[in-house]
Amino acid sequence: MKSIIQITILILFIYPSTISAQEKLNISLDNSCSYYGEKIVDDVYSFNSTDEAEEIVGRIVKIVGLEQNFDIKSANVPNALATIKNGSRLILYSQNFILNIKNATGTDWSGISILAHEIGHHLNGHTIISGGSRPNLELQADKFSGFVAAKLGASLSDAQAAISKFSSKSGSSTHPPKSARLEAIAIGWNQGNSGSKPPSEPEPVRESSNEKENVISNTTTTARIIYTGDNYGCGLPIQITIGNKTFTPNNNSFEVSGIPLGTQKYSIQGQINCPAIGGCSASGQGTLNISENATFYISWQNVSFGQCNIWLQPG
Repeated sequence: MKSIIQITILILFIYPSTISAQEKLNISLDNSCSYYGEKIVDDVYSFNSTDEAEEIVGRIVKIVGLEQNFDIKSANVPNALATIKNGSRLILYSQNFILNIKNATGTDWSGISILAHEIGHHLNGHTIISGGSRPNLELQADKFSGFVAAKLGASLSDAQAAISKFSSKSGSSTHPPKSARLEAIAIGWNQGNSGSKPPSEPEPVRESSNEKENVISNTTTTARIIYTGDNYGCGLPIQITIGNKTFTPNNNSFEVSGIPLGTQKYSIQGQINCPAIGGCSASGQGTLNISENATFYISWQNVSFGQCNIWLQPG
């Protein structure tokens, strides 16, 4: 009976419950994050995912208390990747790769951790940031996969199995070395066992101990606040306070008078609304050196599901 059950699970993973026609995808690596970093050289075709993969994804999003905001498809990709197509979030994985790595590592947890890693890319907003895979983003997704693996009951060695077996020892321009990835998984796994919230990697708050930051100057100037936009038509209904001046920009190039000169603290609160891919609550704070007719640019980064950091940087 045990052998029959094992064979049934294998068949479910190889053959989707519903057979559908292939769909050719135009994948942009600029908004894609892959597991090991191999280049895509062939045309990519997607197929229905398996019931087993859908169930694994359902368990992962449930255990972190989030809604599934992406689709999962089988495809002829080198391993697995998170990407965006026509404004919709996708996770693509190779069934052949998942089966091979399962056989090589001797555990189902390797495939689960890979899917968790790619889910981490979407939930941390990495695919809405131009540039594709980067070492810091890959480490965030590795931490998330370790966290999820712990919550699902995996041992640390199980959570690290896929990276231990095949990850590059030296790393690359897009992916960190094996030692860093194993450490990131261990950090996430320990957080999962301690009852912490899912890990993220927020931008550090740029603070200074200089007491002059608290001084509000009596001399003011007009400053320009610019948001250069993004690939997804996001709107930024935010409120900014610089020194003792609070204002709400109503366009992407906004002039505001009455900004105090000198070193001033600032804070930002509000939302980032992207019609195609969702939104997040945005907040940030820091310090600016205000000069005559200064220009500052708004930047933001998604750091966890529904949460973004936002800041000003001099022009």
